[in-house]
Amino acid sequence: MLIFLDYDGVLHDYGSTTQDLFRHAPRFAAVLRDHPNIEVVVSSDWRKDAGSVAELAAYFAVDVRHRFVGRTGIDSGATQLRRRERECWQWLCVHGREHERWIAIDDSLDNFGQDLPGAGAVLFTDPGAGLDAEAVAILCAMILESTPVTRFCYDRASLRGWPLWVV
Repeated sequence: MLIFLDYDGVLHDYGSTTQDLFRHAPRFAAVLRDHPNIEVVVSSDWRKDAGSVAELAAYFAVDVRHRFVGRTGIDSGATQLRRRERECWQWLCVHGREHERWIAIDDSLDNFGQDLPGAGAVLFTDPGAGLDAEAVAILCAMILESTPVTRFCYDRASLRGWPLWVV
Protein backbone atom coordinates (compact mmCIF):
# COMPACT_ATOMS: atom_id res chain seq x y z
CA MET A 1 0.00 0.00 0.00
CA LEU A 2 1.10 3.54 -0.75
CA ILE A 3 0.40 6.74 1.11
CA PHE A 4 0.65 10.01 -0.78
CA LEU A 5 1.52 12.55 1.90
CA ASP A 6 0.89 16.28 2.03
CA TYR A 7 2.77 18.26 4.70
CA ASP A 8 1.01 21.62 5.30
CA GLY A 9 -2.34 21.06 7.01
CA VAL A 10 -1.41 17.42 7.68
CA LEU A 11 1.91 17.15 9.51
CA HIS A 12 1.34 20.53 11.08
CA ASP A 13 -1.52 22.99 11.15
CA TYR A 14 -1.75 25.16 8.08
CA GLY A 15 0.06 28.42 8.85
CA SER A 16 2.10 26.96 11.73
CA THR A 17 5.02 28.87 13.14
CA THR A 18 8.51 27.48 12.64
CA GLN A 19 8.60 25.76 16.04
CA ASP A 20 5.33 23.91 15.32
CA LEU A 21 6.34 22.54 11.92
CA PHE A 22 6.11 18.74 11.67
CA ARG A 23 4.59 18.38 15.11
CA HIS A 24 2.50 15.44 13.83
CA ALA A 25 5.45 13.66 12.18
CA PRO A 26 5.90 11.34 15.21
CA ARG A 27 2.23 10.26 14.91
CA PHE A 28 2.65 9.48 11.25
CA ALA A 29 5.90 7.59 11.94
CA ALA A 30 4.03 5.49 14.54
CA VAL A 31 1.47 4.52 11.86
CA LEU A 32 4.31 3.45 9.57
CA ARG A 33 5.85 1.34 12.33
CA ASP A 34 2.49 -0.37 12.94
CA HIS A 35 2.03 -1.07 9.21
CA PRO A 36 5.33 -2.25 7.71
CA ASN A 37 3.80 -2.82 4.26
CA ILE A 38 3.21 0.91 3.65
CA GLU A 39 5.46 3.06 1.48
CA VAL A 40 5.24 6.85 1.29
CA VAL A 41 5.27 9.15 -1.72
CA VAL A 42 5.45 12.87 -0.94
CA SER A 43 2.75 14.86 -2.73
CA SER A 44 3.26 18.06 -0.73
CA ASP A 45 4.28 21.36 -2.29
CA TRP A 46 7.41 20.99 -0.16
CA ARG A 47 8.68 18.63 -2.89
CA LYS A 48 9.12 21.65 -5.19
CA ASP A 49 12.00 23.03 -3.10
CA ALA A 50 13.56 19.75 -1.97
CA GLY A 51 16.56 18.35 -3.74
CA SER A 52 15.73 14.73 -3.03
CA VAL A 53 13.33 12.28 -1.42
CA ALA A 54 15.92 11.88 1.36
CA GLU A 55 15.56 15.60 2.17
CA LEU A 56 11.78 15.22 2.36
CA ALA A 57 12.11 12.17 4.62
CA ALA A 58 14.60 13.92 6.93
CA TYR A 59 11.71 15.40 8.96
CA PHE A 60 10.93 11.89 10.26
CA ALA A 61 12.59 9.45 12.63
CA VAL A 62 15.57 7.61 11.14
CA ASP A 63 13.87 4.21 11.37
CA VAL A 64 11.06 5.16 8.95
CA ARG A 65 12.94 7.28 6.41
CA HIS A 66 13.58 4.30 4.12
CA ARG A 67 9.79 3.99 3.65
CA PHE A 68 9.77 7.22 1.61
CA VAL A 69 10.09 5.92 -1.94
CA GLY A 70 9.31 8.93 -4.10
CA ARG A 71 7.64 12.21 -4.75
CA THR A 72 5.01 13.09 -7.27
CA GLY A 73 5.74 15.23 -10.27
CA ILE A 74 4.33 18.72 -10.70
CA ASP A 75 1.16 18.91 -12.80
CA SER A 76 1.28 21.99 -14.97
CA GLY A 77 -2.26 21.62 -16.31
CA ALA A 78 -4.50 24.62 -16.81
CA THR A 79 -6.83 23.72 -13.95
CA GLN A 80 -5.91 23.43 -10.30
CA LEU A 81 -8.94 21.25 -9.57
CA ARG A 82 -7.90 17.68 -8.75
CA ARG A 83 -4.25 18.57 -9.38
CA ARG A 84 -2.87 16.33 -6.64
CA GLU A 85 -5.09 13.48 -7.78
CA ARG A 86 -3.60 13.73 -11.27
CA GLU A 87 -0.07 13.88 -9.84
CA CYS A 88 -0.67 10.79 -7.69
CA TRP A 89 -2.21 8.84 -10.56
CA GLN A 90 0.64 9.78 -12.88
CA TRP A 91 3.18 8.58 -10.28
CA LEU A 92 1.32 5.26 -9.94
CA CYS A 93 1.19 4.74 -13.71
CA VAL A 94 4.83 5.70 -14.33
CA HIS A 95 5.94 3.24 -11.65
CA GLY A 96 3.63 0.41 -12.79
CA ARG A 97 1.68 0.48 -9.53
CA GLU A 98 -1.74 1.64 -10.77
CA HIS A 99 -3.43 -1.49 -9.40
CA GLU A 100 -2.09 -0.99 -5.89
CA ARG A 101 -4.18 0.38 -3.03
CA TRP A 102 -3.35 3.95 -2.14
CA ILE A 103 -4.42 6.58 0.34
CA ALA A 104 -3.70 10.27 -0.05
CA ILE A 105 -3.60 12.39 3.08
CA ASP A 106 -4.42 15.99 2.25
CA ASP A 107 -6.22 19.00 3.70
CA SER A 108 -7.71 20.46 0.52
CA LEU A 109 -10.91 19.19 -1.10
CA ASP A 110 -10.11 20.71 -4.47
CA ASN A 111 -7.02 18.49 -4.82
CA PHE A 112 -9.13 15.33 -5.27
CA GLY A 113 -12.52 14.28 -6.61
CA GLN A 114 -14.91 11.68 -5.29
CA ASP A 115 -14.37 9.27 -8.20
CA LEU A 116 -10.68 8.49 -7.72
CA PRO A 117 -8.83 6.33 -10.22
CA GLY A 118 -7.64 2.87 -9.32
CA ALA A 119 -7.89 1.68 -5.72
CA GLY A 120 -7.51 5.12 -4.17
CA ALA A 121 -9.00 6.94 -1.22
CA VAL A 122 -8.29 10.21 0.55
CA LEU A 123 -8.16 11.16 4.20
CA PHE A 124 -9.00 14.84 4.37
CA THR A 125 -7.57 16.45 7.47
CA ASP A 126 -8.76 19.66 9.08
CA PRO A 127 -6.10 22.18 8.02
CA GLY A 128 -6.37 23.83 11.44
CA ALA A 129 -5.64 20.57 13.28
CA GLY A 130 -3.64 18.38 10.92
CA LEU A 131 -3.01 14.72 11.63
CA ASP A 132 -4.32 14.79 15.18
CA ALA A 133 -5.30 11.70 17.20
CA GLU A 134 -8.74 11.51 15.56
CA ALA A 135 -7.23 11.67 12.07
CA VAL A 136 -4.71 8.94 12.94
CA ALA A 137 -7.52 6.68 14.17
CA ILE A 138 -9.41 7.22 10.90
CA LEU A 139 -6.23 6.60 8.87
CA CYS A 140 -5.60 3.32 10.69
CA ALA A 141 -9.18 2.21 10.00
CA MET A 142 -8.75 3.12 6.33
CA ILE A 143 -5.56 1.08 6.10
CA LEU A 144 -7.38 -1.98 7.41
CA GLU A 145 -10.43 -1.60 5.12
CA SER A 146 -10.58 -4.02 2.21
CA THR A 147 -12.30 -1.48 -0.05
CA PRO A 148 -10.90 2.05 -0.21
CA VAL A 149 -13.30 4.73 1.01
CA THR A 150 -12.56 8.45 1.27
CA ARG A 151 -12.94 9.84 4.79
CA PHE A 152 -13.03 13.22 6.46
CA CYS A 153 -11.70 13.87 9.94
CA TYR A 154 -13.86 16.96 10.37
CA ASP A 155 -17.45 18.00 9.88
CA ARG A 156 -17.84 18.99 6.24
CA ALA A 157 -21.13 20.71 7.03
CA SER A 158 -19.19 23.37 8.92
CA LEU A 159 -17.09 24.27 5.87
CA ARG A 160 -17.93 27.25 3.75
CA GLY A 161 -17.03 27.65 0.09
CA TRP A 162 -16.56 23.96 -0.84
CA PRO A 163 -19.21 23.38 -3.54
CA LEU A 164 -17.06 20.87 -5.45
CA TRP A 165 -18.57 17.65 -4.18
CA VAL A 166 -20.45 16.14 -1.30
CA VAL A 167 -20.12 12.56 -0.08
